[in-house]
Amino acid sequence: MRYIASAVFVIAVFFVVTSVTTRYSAELDPFMYDYMIENFEDDTHAKNAVAAILLDYRMYDTMFEALILLTAIIGMKQFLPGAADLRARDESEPVPQTESTQEHGDE
Repeated sequence: MRYIASAVFVIAVFFVVTSVTTRYSAELDPFMYDYMIENFEDDTHAKNAVAAILLDYRMYDTMFEALILLTAIIGMKQFLPGAADLRARDESEPVPQTESTQEHGDE
């Protein structure tokens, strides 16, 4: 039941965000785009425009995106069961008998 509720919640959030962004879309002025493309070599002394934008103009944005990704990975490692937990759970639960194990057990 939890999985179904989570899936419904994610789908509902997706549709709300999509409807809001399509309703209030606006054409942005390309001033910053033009400035970065024309002046990235003089401002950053980089030869590659993508590297100049990611590592100089948007350094903090890129750094915090990496930090959020690292935090998500640490959270998943913290809350998901580890290999030892799974082995302990598998050892404590009885193995269900299937047709193939019953046939081989009769021999």
